[in-house]
Amino acid sequence: MPPAPIVLDDAVIRVLGEVSLFSGLTRMQLIWLLSAVTRFDVPANGLFFDEGEAGDKLYVLIVGSAVVEKANGGSWHTLATLRPGETFGEMAVVDGLPRSARVRASVDSVALGLNRMKLEGSAEVAVVVYRNIAIMQTLRLRSANQRANALA
Repeated sequence: MPPAPIVLDDAVIRVLGEVSLFSGLTRMQLIWLLSAVTRFDVPANGLFFDEGEAGDKLYVLIVGSAVVEKANGGSWHTLATLRPGETFGEMAVVDGLPRSARVRASVDSVALGLNRMKLEGSAEVAVVVYRNIAIMQTLRLRSANQRANALA
């Protein structure tokens, strides 16, 4: 079944504007962004992507919830729980390496996916998004460092 169309309205644009990954984009850039994304409907326990897969897109969770999981010793360990408005898969867009974890829908979920090639089709949008990815990754690294220091 083909992906469902994305309806362009003020509510969708407002929600996208509140996503930290898209912070700083103008209304016109958000409208362009909507033309570049693809909708992904994933059933409960289905995968958005698996650990080790090649990746070329990032996602914004719109509806539902998902977990980021990492394989360790034959079982899966939850690294994070994602809620609507949160993003995942950014690392593969930046470095082009295989996925370092899997993302599984906890319940029926919907995400918007943005392919690297489409993102780079607008240099103005790409600059803002890549800057925001750098900020997000820095915050995640600082948080991980604080947790590691607390264990020491």
